[in-house]
Amino acid sequence: MAANRSLGRDIVIYLATDPTVSIGGAFTNPTFTKTTFLDTLDVLITHDLPLRVYKINDGRVRIQRTQDPLLPGAYEVESDGHMEVIDAPYYKRTSSTTSSLSPSGRVRSFPAAVRNRDRRCVITGLALTQRELLLQRWTGYDAAHIFPVALESMFHNYNFGELVVLDDRDGSVNSPQNGLLLRKDVHGLFDQYEISINPNDDYRIVCFLDDSLGLAGRQLDTICRDIEHPHHVNDNIIFWHFQQAVLANMRKAGEPVFDEDIPPGSDTMNAILSGPAPAERMEFELSSRLGDVMRAQGSL
Repeated sequence: MAANRSLGRDIVIYLATDPTVSIGGAFTNPTFTKTTFLDTLDVLITHDLPLRVYKINDGRVRIQRTQDPLLPGAYEVESDGHMEVIDAPYYKRTSSTTSSLSPSGRVRSFPAAVRNRDRRCVITGLALTQRELLLQRWTGYDAAHIFPVALESMFHNYNFGELVVLDDRDGSVNSPQNGLLLRKDVHGLFDQYEISINPNDDYRIVCFLDDSLGLAGRQLDTICRDIEHPHHVNDNIIFWHFQQAVLANMRKAGEPVFDEDIPPGSDTMNAILSGPAPAERMEFELSSRLGDVMRAQGSL
């Protein structure tokens, strides 16, 4: 069964052009600031002139870009120009752990490069000890793709391939500039778009659901975004992930959170087909697994 991202929302959003129908919402937390809210609205709403946002029944006080926490309530968005909810596609994804550790020689260089650059979880800041580095013991960490491997063809559609430095053995989606070293539990949240990074707000971590790990408001570690490093993470790719997280969590009722904890020996196909959006998820699963096989064959 998939989780419903909209349950318990305490922020509701309306357009002034149709104030009776909610276009989506969000959850407050002490680090979900007014700046964060305005940045998410710039993703959620297409507009040709600036947006103005007001808290309904609060004296028409305009929301300004500050680091003050956003208060629960209903908010109305208006503009002097055209505005509407964005119809950009949301791309479902599953954990990228398996793809990152594909037997393909070309893909194996991806985690090596990301580990060598980061040497810590770049969201929590938890660094490996000297002994762990000496032993190359990465047990609690994953080299996570920001843009998923299963959507490799779309990586080129976004022209991201032109923005990254490539290893001779890798496809562009496996550039370390499309990767972050994350603690395994953080990686799961990142792949499900429960957390993301806003590069337009000092690389702050945004938590869209419950912040049980205390990640919201932290900043992405500078070690992975040092522009002097040839493999520094790419801001455009990070922002793509942030956009997807906004669509997943805030547009209308949000997108389902898939349960990936399918026990060994279970009927995986039945679990997928009995869940939400079965056709789309099955297509994604097959694309992901076929992509791994093709990459492995390409390295022979």
